Amino acid sequence: MKKIIRLMLVFSLLLVVVVGCSNNETNNTETAVTEENVVVDETTDVSDETEEDLKDTSLEKTQINLGIMTGPTGVGSVNLIENSKEGNSSFEINETIAGTPDVLVSSLASGDLDFAVLPANLASILYHNTEGKIKALATNNLGVVYIIDTNGEINSFEDLMGKTIVAAGKGTTPEVVFNNIAASYNIDPENDLVLDFKTEATEVAQALISGQAEIGLAPEPMVTNILMKSENARIAIDLNEEWKNINGSELITSVLIGRSESIEKINVDELLKEFEASIEKATQDPETTSELSDKYNIVPKEVVLNAIENMNLKYMDSQELKDNLSSYLTILNETNPQSIGGEVPSEDFFYLGQ
Repeated sequence: MKKIIRLMLVFSLLLVVVVGCSNNETNNTETAVTEENVVVDETTDVSDETEEDLKDTSLEKTQINLGIMTGPTGVGSVNLIENSKEGNSSFEINETIAGTPDVLVSSLASGDLDFAVLPANLASILYHNTEGKIKALATNNLGVVYIIDTNGEINSFEDLMGKTIVAAGKGTTPEVVFNNIAASYNIDPENDLVLDFKTEATEVAQALISGQAEIGLAPEPMVTNILMKSENARIAIDLNEEWKNINGSELITSVLIGRSESIEKINVDELLKEFEASIEKATQDPETTSELSDKYNIVPKEVVLNAIENMNLKYMDSQELKDNLSSYLTILNETNPQSIGGEVPSEDFFYLGQ
């Protein structure tokens, strides 16, 4: 009996030792797992920070070389350019501002510019000269040419019969537009009235302001300069409204155009979205726009504030652009084919979306 009791005591002691060792191994394992988890968490945090750093370095903006002109054709773009400078654009825009279109035309042809805002007929000429490597993307502004009267006698186109009208730029688009409208009233500009052409638009303004002439054909912002300096001057006829009533389409002064290869490299629909917003802000916030126009030497602030409504800033794209611009160029082609490069561009001239 005593031997049995001793054996039972020994067995119990062995059991306690085994259980104790087992518990120690479990605790050690849990501790190791816990420490390992800490290491994993630290590694995850570092990885997250690295991903954020990579995101920051990948936010480089697409660069665009954009050409605009002084005058009404440039006013619609000033908000777009300023947004880029302030970092509020998807693009980094490098602007070229020129007083005449020839600088922009040559830069587009050579590839120094990606996009430009130019007179619509010049866009067509560039399309032909580059063998179709230029596309029209959107309108910038519609008609900006008006008949100015200083004696209060002109209220309709028929009132121009027998009158002398000072104008600038013989053979240019304003003359073509004037002749098209005159023909619809059965007026022959060569026999029924006199178009007295001056070399510069400033000469037209001076003639009207000084009283040397009573009627003039002039574009904005020259119109506003005349109105501001001559208390007798007024807008007698809006050629854009006359054109629309006669031809059933808009008279288009300038358009945004781009090189085909530049269009393929960027999100051009995003660019058009920002361009449209720029034009809308110009019409809705003339104060800010006039300050920016003055800042970039496009048109003086005071002139923009008084002239912006007559600058006829208007955005159209896609099919609406195609319909109106095709109609406009077709009419110019019928009167003076060389004014658009010899013929109306093919359909691939019009950008209809990506």
